[in-house]
Formats: sequence, C-alpha cells, structure tokens
Amino acid sequence: MKLGVLEMVVVTALWGSVPVVAIYSGLPAPVFVFFRVSIAACVLWLLLKTRLVLDLHVALSGVFLALNWILLFYAVRLVTVSEAVLLYYTGPIFAMLAAHLLGMRLTPTKALAAALAFTGVALTVAPSFSHAGAGAAVALASGAAYGGLIVTNKYASAKTRPLDLVFNQAVYASVITSPFLVITHVDITPTALAAILFASIVNTLLALALWYDALKKLDIHLAAVLSYLDPVFATVFGYIFLGQTPPPSALLGGTLIITAGAISTIEGRRRLIQRT
Repeated sequence: MKLGVLEMVVVTALWGSVPVVAIYSGLPAPVFVFFRVSIAACVLWLLLKTRLVLDLHVALSGVFLALNWILLFYAVRLVTVSEAVLLYYTGPIFAMLAAHLLGMRLTPTKALAAALAFTGVALTVAPSFSHAGAGAAVALASGAAYGGLIVTNKYASAKTRPLDLVFNQAVYASVITSPFLVITHVDITPTALAAILFASIVNTLLALALWYDALKKLDIHLAAVLSYLDPVFATVFGYIFLGQTPPPSALLGGTLIITAGAISTIEGRRRLIQRT
C-alpha cells in the first residue's frame, strides 16, 4: 500500500507538471496536444499491437481528451497555472451534473459537493476576471470538457480494456488535432522537441504505467482522492518555474473545488459498494 501511495504521488507530480511543460514548448496548444497523443499512440501500438475500435463512445472519449487538453494548455497562457488547473478540476462536478441529466439521481451529498465547487469557482475566478476573464472562461470550459471525458470514459471502458482504450483515445485525439499542423505556425525548436518527448514518454506513458500499477495496490477511492494532489503540484511548479503566486482567494476557491471533487468521488464509491 505504501508503494501504491508513493506511485500515486509521483503520478500526480508528473501530471501537475504538464502545464509548465506545455508553456516551455512554445507550441500552440492543439499542436502540443497532437504531438503528445500521436507519439503516445505509436509507442502503445508497438507495445500492445492493439487495433482501432470503431465505437461512438470510444471516439467521443478521444474527442473530449483532445478538447480538454487543448483548452487547458491554452488557458495556462492566459491565467496562472494554478488558476487554470484548479478550474480544470471542476470536471468531476460537471460529470456529476451530466449524469444527473442522463437520469442518475442527484443525492444531497452530491448537491453539497456541487455547491462547494461552484463557490470555489467564483472565488478562483474573481481575482483574474477583471483582467483575464477570457482565460478563466477557457479554463472552466476545459473543466466541462474534462467532465465530458469522465462520462464518455464510463461507457467506453465497459467495451475496451484500459490500455487499449488509452491507445484508441490517443488515435482519435491525433486525428482531431492533426489539421492544426497545417493551419498554425509550427516551429520545432530543441526546447519544443524536448518538451514534446517529455510530455509523451514521461507525463503520459510513464505516468499511466505507474497509475495502473498503483490501482492494483490501492482502494480505488483512495487513489481517486490522492489524484487531487495534481493541482497542488501544478501550483508548486507554477511558482518554481514561472514565478506565479496565486492570490489567497484563488487558493481558498481551489480548496473548495478539490474538497467538492473528493466528496463526490467518495460518495460515488460508497453508493457503488452499497449496490454490490
């Protein structure tokens, strides 16, 4: 269990560093996402020899994967990394609300989580809205896309093995982002190349390998709660490498968002145990 916790901490540190890596690459967000997913897809195909799954839910999960990353990496160029990532982590709340619209009952606990999350959003957005309202809106949109990824993953994972699903998502995301290679200016500097390789091999493939190994050792709800260290590491890396210090209200708002996500995760796990 200790090894599993250590692996989850390393995974969240790797994922928390991605926004800084994207900024250092100097590439447009869609182009950075294309290289990240296409290289990951090639490596996974060589390792797994898997095939493309022609399924609507799998394809939609790939679309949402591309969209949530494009919006997030665009947002970190408009607002601080901490603000963007904290707003990105409204994704589980958007997923919960989408599930409610699809017919799943909204429990009082989840309603409380939603209220906490949107209070947190207001506190996080407030300091930057006057001078960077567009950035906050893009970051919140990335959270909505992340919520769409969570919902479509629920259906897609029932039809495809985890690593095969990652491969398929990477392929569909590559297709969605490939036109940006033509319509945007791309300058692959040595720094950009290093950032691309690091994002693909370390932030994506190595992190996924550690994540799946950690899930074998940990209870799923503990792993889910530990994943909320991601915005903590993102804030730390933003401060170390970019000199960004989030305002106190954003930190308070982020704490409420993370708390809401953790409550929602634990509640979902509790109800799943009750059903089984």
